[in-house]
Amino acid sequence: MTVILLDPLRPEVLPLAAMKFVVGPVLVTEDVHPTTLWALQNAAAAPVNDDGDPLTVLMSTDRSHPLVRARIDRGEVVIAVQRHSGDALVEAVALMDTLRRNGPWESQQTHDSLRRYLLEEVYELLDAIDVGTQDDLREELGDLLLQVLFHARIAADDRVAPFDIDDVARSFVAKVSHRTPGILSGEHSDLETQIREWEERKAAEKARGSILDGIATTAPALALAQKVLERLAAAGFPKPEVDPELLSVTVDVGGRSTEDLTRQRVLDLMDRVYAAESSAQAAGVALTNPTQWLEHLGVADDYVAQDDSAQEGAEQEGAAPNVSSEPDAAQEPTERTNSGPADPLPEDARESTSTDEVATADDETSTDDFVPVPDDGGLRDDDESATAQPDLDDDVSLDDYYGSESIDEVAADSNDAGDTQTPEPGAPNVVPRSPRED
Repeated sequence: MTVILLDPLRPEVLPLAAMKFVVGPVLVTEDVHPTTLWALQNAAAAPVNDDGDPLTVLMSTDRSHPLVRARIDRGEVVIAVQRHSGDALVEAVALMDTLRRNGPWESQQTHDSLRRYLLEEVYELLDAIDVGTQDDLREELGDLLLQVLFHARIAADDRVAPFDIDDVARSFVAKVSHRTPGILSGEHSDLETQIREWEERKAAEKARGSILDGIATTAPALALAQKVLERLAAAGFPKPEVDPELLSVTVDVGGRSTEDLTRQRVLDLMDRVYAAESSAQAAGVALTNPTQWLEHLGVADDYVAQDDSAQEGAEQEGAAPNVSSEPDAAQEPTERTNSGPADPLPEDARESTSTDEVATADDETSTDDFVPVPDDGGLRDDDESATAQPDLDDDVSLDDYYGSESIDEVAADSNDAGDTQTPEPGAPNVVPRSPRED
């Protein structure tokens, strides 16, 4: 007569089309949950040898069950619960729940104990993207999914602030829905509009007190350096205050870990930025140009002294200092650093790794190009405003952003610009990034 196939993960869900068939005799296979059997008034366990009585309905959750296959082969009508994309995730969640409760290894794990596995899975996924097959990619995505399910299940056991995988999914839906209203509503499909919409809403959500908020300091050192420098470039941070060792990294074979050295330099720079922001906040100032940064970094007097020294030297030689022309290759802008140049190593014992290798694996660019900064966001002599907002499409180098002049020249130009507009204190600095970033 009829075969009704239930969803094994949701056995209580009965298709509407099957409602009229469950009022008469119903045979139920052993895989159906007992609660379903009890809910049906005329249900009974199916015999081992079903004779295919045309007056009975067979109910099961297993399409491959021998009794189900026999009836399908005889041409009986099959009514099944409709499956949807993502249904297999429900099964994965149930599997993870069982392992967490019954597995001796899984039950002992914590967020911290899984850290190394999570990192390994990310790297293996990146390898599959670079050189693997589609099968490799599917497998590694599954391994990464395991980590997400595992951490969510561990969080569900927390006695203080528990959450589960459904809370994780709801968080994702809420965030993306709020940040992409134009796309989801069909109002627009423009990339630039989507990025701007995403960043504006993200800035309103986060209400960050620092331009460095939200940066993962556990990222690899070079990736961390790139992220920090991107944020600083967009905020008008003076380039001479960036340790030159962050712009070009030298690997000292047999020496101290380059990863550790680079990370420490980035963290030191971040500490200086936080201190400057605290000073500016106390003074009610929004840091938007080099002059303000120098003042609250506590180094403005150093640059005044450099200017005075240069002026005196020029007067003694009987010529005014040239402050308008760009320095040639041998005249780098003055940079403050506490470490002198390292002793040169033999060529066979030294490798030089430019930070821009983190930014792209395909293009060979100069060190100054490793941080993409929009063209019209730079502080240059020809800028109409020292606080011009960056364009979302144009990428240029750090030198193009900060300009090749010394920082005192840039600061002077910024102060001379009569139409400079300073945003309200505490106004967020919106940095254009991928709409999928955090």
